[in-house]
Amino acid sequence: MAFKGKTIALTGGASGIGLATAHLLASRGANLSLADVNQSALDTAVEGIRKKHGTEVLAMAVDVRKEEQVEEWTRKTVERFGELNGAANLAGVIGKSIGLKGIIDQDISEWDFILDVNLKGVMLCLKSQMRAIRDGGSIVNASSIAGVQGRPNNAAYSASKHGVIGLTRSAAKEVGVRGVRVNAICPVALRRSGKANEVASLIAFLLSDESTFITGASHSVDGGWNC
Repeated sequence: MAFKGKTIALTGGASGIGLATAHLLASRGANLSLADVNQSALDTAVEGIRKKHGTEVLAMAVDVRKEEQVEEWTRKTVERFGELNGAANLAGVIGKSIGLKGIIDQDISEWDFILDVNLKGVMLCLKSQMRAIRDGGSIVNASSIAGVQGRPNNAAYSASKHGVIGLTRSAAKEVGVRGVRVNAICPVALRRSGKANEVASLIAFLLSDESTFITGASHSVDGGWNC
């Protein structure tokens, strides 16, 4: 199995793309460290993963906006499994006014919330993971098709996801000397079944040893939306 003996940490692991990725990695032998802000959903996710795959799972409720919580999660991951081989930073929010309000009418509290979770949260996770990850490891960050486009009434989300791509590129330059790869994924809602599993497959590829010459890149999973 491709990930046998390897430890992968995921944020947003209780639902959606994060949960699909956790199941896929578990099926390929990975030890998992899952973080999510929703403790109840996290408990349900862990129960399902253990029952289906018999996988070792560490789970912790984490608000990615809080550096002390992120650092504690990383520390406990390494303590539990001995090392960190990969990470996928998939936690994110959209916001209530997306598609409804332009910049002129942007609520600043909502702006701050979206940027805090989607951009600051990824930065804090990267900061912690880049210190802890074993040489030759891999990190994947969730951007979006909104991170490579400008769309009306979407400023906060789009800005946060553009920022993730910038962070990814900078991080890749900083840890490349250690053989650590950092990439971003840019999915779009396809409005059909299978999407989460399809994105999970790309994440697993980027975390695996099959992608050792791919770093600092943004990978679209959009069904041709942006071509």
